Amino acid sequence: MNWYLVWIVGFLLLLFAVSVRSAQTVKTADDYAMADFRLGFFPICGSVIATVTGSAALIGGAGQGFELGISYAITVISFTLFTIVAVLVLGPTIRALRLYTVPELFARRFGKLSALIPALIIGFLYMTPTFGMQLVGMSSILSSITDLPVFWGIVLGFAVTLVFTMIGGMPSVAWTDTVQTVVIVAGVALMLVLGIVYVGGPSAVVEATPGRLLDFGSIGFTELLNWFLVFGPFYIVWQTTWQRLTAARSTRTGISAVVVGFVISGVIAVLAILIGITAVQAFPAGTDPDAVYTSFVAEVFPGSIGGLLMVSLLAALLTGATSFLLSGAINISKDIYQGWVDPAADDARILRVSRLSVGFMAVLGLLIALWVEDIIAIYQVALSFTAAALVAPVLAAMFWERATKAGVIVSTIGALAATLLWRLAGQPFGLHEIAPGLVVSAVLLVVVSLLTSHAREEQVTAYFHDFRRGRLRAPDAPTEGTAAPTGQDAPSLAAPRRDTRD
Repeated sequence: MNWYLVWIVGFLLLLFAVSVRSAQTVKTADDYAMADFRLGFFPICGSVIATVTGSAALIGGAGQGFELGISYAITVISFTLFTIVAVLVLGPTIRALRLYTVPELFARRFGKLSALIPALIIGFLYMTPTFGMQLVGMSSILSSITDLPVFWGIVLGFAVTLVFTMIGGMPSVAWTDTVQTVVIVAGVALMLVLGIVYVGGPSAVVEATPGRLLDFGSIGFTELLNWFLVFGPFYIVWQTTWQRLTAARSTRTGISAVVVGFVISGVIAVLAILIGITAVQAFPAGTDPDAVYTSFVAEVFPGSIGGLLMVSLLAALLTGATSFLLSGAINISKDIYQGWVDPAADDARILRVSRLSVGFMAVLGLLIALWVEDIIAIYQVALSFTAAALVAPVLAAMFWERATKAGVIVSTIGALAATLLWRLAGQPFGLHEIAPGLVVSAVLLVVVSLLTSHAREEQVTAYFHDFRRGRLRAPDAPTEGTAAPTGQDAPSLAAPRRDTRD
């Protein structure tokens, strides 16, 4: 009996049942995109964990642990630290603004033109290739346990993900993520414990592991800084976190669930790194890092147990794929379609466009997965470009009233150009392109804003300070029978101020 297939088929049937049940609650666009702002602690926390611990955290984390050792934990420190600080500081303000997407913040504060580039960056440069990366990972798992060719593995992963996301939207994604979180945590913990036993116990791991893999600073300061910057600032503007905060039934629920979710995600990521270090005892140097996780499962465990561990990995990839697909589709339906094509679109039309956007992005991600050879490199570029272009403008919208529309647009474009040029130049001084991108973005935003006036469509404010002054209030979930506020009806400042200069 092929236990791998038994576990995987059983798991998919369970998810399908949860998805169908969740789909019964979807009646409006808000239901589909934000679960009508009623999600509780467990679905939000589970969704955060399941999305964060995708292929980059498990397959990538184990691979980097195998190659770099404990130094790679700098990425865990970075994304956990940046997210927790950002959520604790900005979470209540994000809730008060009732934001569907990050570009919506740009549109409200600086006008809709300033939101177009961020919407394209998040929806197509980040979400789409990231979705494609999950498909490649799912195909690798299916190909390793069956005779299924890589091509059909990608197609099957595409079909399963599309069905789950199309059926139920956010309610389906959140609750299936909760189920998958249990599988992920149990699988990773079991794999590490039994893997250590397999190679001879903790003392054998410590004694036989090369010293550099256990030395946190072995890769040098510059590399530590690069990894810290690549994974840290991005999570300030990670749209998935913002959407989970907004979808929560209350501010306290959203913030506590996201913080706990990222702490647990950090623990899982460290466990994946330790799995990679442990695998050094089982595989020779030169082993493909991306194959370490799945190869270790096959090496150590019989199918009855290995099937559970493969399911835990498949769960991480599937949940990442569904979350990225839904999040990117909201960028298309809200920021691009409702923002530019049909601002007066009713709820039924937005719901249809949201579902069509899921299908469109899924097909685009499928094409990337099938025809782009180095999809991991594209993902890394997407991560750094997104952070470089969006972090400074988002912080300006929150904290700096003097920021202008011209400053934000020039900052966004300039950051993309600087990041690209630095990468094409071969990363001078060994510094990752995200560093100059962040610096250029901040400098251009400040200089151009000080040299230009506010545009008429701007809402001249600093949202964080207005929230602290009581001019913004975070609403709780709507009562039964009351519609949740839409993007146009969401809380705003009582009296937006305009620039009075000529």
